[in-house]
Amino acid sequence: MQSIGRFIEERLKLKINRQKSKVVPSGETKFLGYRIVKDGILTISPQNINRLKDKVRKITKRNGGVSLEHLISELNSVLRGWLQYFRFSKWRGAMLELDGWIRRKLRCYQLKLCKNVYTIKLFLSRHGVNETQAWNVAKSGKGWWRISNVPPTVMAMNLKWFNDLGLFCLALNYDKLNN
Repeated sequence: MQSIGRFIEERLKLKINRQKSKVVPSGETKFLGYRIVKDGILTISPQNINRLKDKVRKITKRNGGVSLEHLISELNSVLRGWLQYFRFSKWRGAMLELDGWIRRKLRCYQLKLCKNVYTIKLFLSRHGVNETQAWNVAKSGKGWWRISNVPPTVMAMNLKWFNDLGLFCLALNYDKLNN
């Protein structure tokens, strides 16, 4: 700490706050929401992923009473800003995982908007699920979160469906920023 401190203060002419500064292994270093790992690679700190999930939970609260299109437009602005901030990270896997989680939250929201068994069945049938599977999902006693990830629901609300609604895809846009 002393040698680094001397270099920073004498050579770079910067002032060090001794209470906030410390020397730690690289995997434990967190700076401005990034985590610095071996070889200086930047990843996103787990706390920031949890903060994003909390924002998404707040936006997709199922008692909000707003249309899915309005909800997606609000969500897109949050996701765009978050991705722009973390565009230098090398953690595409986190982007893929977050995309899947967000789509599941939106499926859950859409099912809740349907409100009852018959309208859930109609919604799923209109989106390519056969009658028997649609009825099985609609009459399921499982919670919204659980039925939002069963194969018929995923088939009805697939990637194309989300793209048509205009959902911002973190992984796809991350690839565009980093290529």
